[in-house]
Amino acid sequence: MTKTIFFLGGKDLEMLTIKELFEANNIDYIDKNLSWGAKLSSYKDELKKYQDYTIYGIELEQDITPPPNYNEIDHHNQNSNRLSSIEQVAKILDIKLNRYQKLVALNDSGYIKAMREFGATKEEIKSIRAKDRLAQGVSKKDEELAIQSLKEADNNKIYSYTSHFSTICDMVFEEYDSYIIYNDTKTLFYGYNQKDIIEYLKQKSLTKDNYYYGGGGDFGFVGVKDEVLDKTQIENLIQGFDMDKKIKTYSYHIFMLPFSFDKEDKEEITKSFEQEDYWVDYNQEAYFHDFFKDSLFKNTEYYENKNYKNTTLIIKKSQEYHLIVENINLRLFDTDIGILSFNIKNTKHKDTKSILEINDYFRRLYPEYLDYKNKKSALVADYIKLGDIIENFKFDEKLTKPTISKIIQKFLPINKIKPSIDDRMFVISFYQNSAFADELKQDYIQNNRWYEYVFVDGNTKTVQSSDMQKELITNATYPRWQNYGTMYGISKYSFVCLANSNFALEHIQTIYYNIFSLLLMVRATLLSFSKEVSAIANKIDDKNMAINVNNLYKRYIKF
Repeated sequence: MTKTIFFLGGKDLEMLTIKELFEANNIDYIDKNLSWGAKLSSYKDELKKYQDYTIYGIELEQDITPPPNYNEIDHHNQNSNRLSSIEQVAKILDIKLNRYQKLVALNDSGYIKAMREFGATKEEIKSIRAKDRLAQGVSKKDEELAIQSLKEADNNKIYSYTSHFSTICDMVFEEYDSYIIYNDTKTLFYGYNQKDIIEYLKQKSLTKDNYYYGGGGDFGFVGVKDEVLDKTQIENLIQGFDMDKKIKTYSYHIFMLPFSFDKEDKEEITKSFEQEDYWVDYNQEAYFHDFFKDSLFKNTEYYENKNYKNTTLIIKKSQEYHLIVENINLRLFDTDIGILSFNIKNTKHKDTKSILEINDYFRRLYPEYLDYKNKKSALVADYIKLGDIIENFKFDEKLTKPTISKIIQKFLPINKIKPSIDDRMFVISFYQNSAFADELKQDYIQNNRWYEYVFVDGNTKTVQSSDMQKELITNATYPRWQNYGTMYGISKYSFVCLANSNFALEHIQTIYYNIFSLLLMVRATLLSFSKEVSAIANKIDDKNMAINVNNLYKRYIKF
């Protein structure tokens, strides 16, 4: 029977754990204590010596031609679709990995994100990362140099004073989703689409031997190897790179204003919009029942305002939030109910406070109450700016009744519509935040930020009873996918989703948006019928009462 021997590559936590695995199971191996980027030529003599063995080389760059008895174990570059190296070793040896070893594997193949998705605790992740840095030879001095590097960073372009880039990566993981770390001899792109980076490097005449990549998924890392480029070439490489190669959507917001109108005013209501066909994709076609699709797509008219598409929206409260208007649309139902929707994308603001303020302050149609002494209201934004429209909610002592925001007035004739809810729009919100999602895996009932997100409390939570908070958030939360890191919350004026990936975003923008469009239409229609019944009842002796009741009854049956 042919004997087996393993040659170990560059030292990191995974390689040390593999070594421990070999020692615990009496497996033959050779370790030359190589650093990252180890080459097969380091084992040139051993390749000749062990010609009668089955040889496995672990993460060794093949700078020489290997013999027929050599087998490669790696999960970087062209092998990035394979299991991590320790998992490949375990499969060869028929050994089951324990939890710690699995975390080591995930750390090496998918970094912090992969460990989180597995369900690792904060303490486990911190411990794994610290051990990995130690295995790579990171010193206390390197940690200090990393801090200095970040202080002098140009946003997400970071010149590193330490050669150990992993130290900086660990520090900026929560801060940036994509960044570049470089020094005078090497460069690392992290969080960008790997195909885009590799194509860019090819345009700069770099070959596959000049760079490496990995990290799991399409948005891992791509690094230019040490000393391939000189200092000037590296600076030119970074200056010529489009930092917007990957624009991440941190959150997505849909603000919906349901209103009633009279049919004779339809032309004036739609004058700021162009009628379009609503595209029903396969997912919606398969998901919805036919009667739902009839109600939503056949018995409605869909309009878009294209003048403000991709326009910057600015909301000012504790800071200025710069957002992108993706779409402004209008849907008219044959029950004489319309819904005006603002579809807003956030690519700049990552923290939870920002998301809460965006949701709370754009939805306001007018102040809930006024402070006449100071001529302001705490519950509205300092100002909202959309293109040429500015609303600052200022008023004088003469104001005696609500005046709808200029933002709404730009798109709808307010004298021809009757908003069907109170002083705010309905909010649909998607928020991708892995750390926040991980918190809720442990406990969402006592989590104040989750309560604030669900109930759109932009300033602070408005419930101060722990018992009431527990009851409200339990009833409002749909935790089916909790351990996957996806949570849904539903209240009478919001539908929110928190996730650790953007998997659910498309469903939020289509399927869930349409569900809530129909629900808002139902609520608004019933309210409209109620008002009409009250109006008829107040004119009980009117000679046209029978005609009015008959017309109402026909419309109700149709509804």
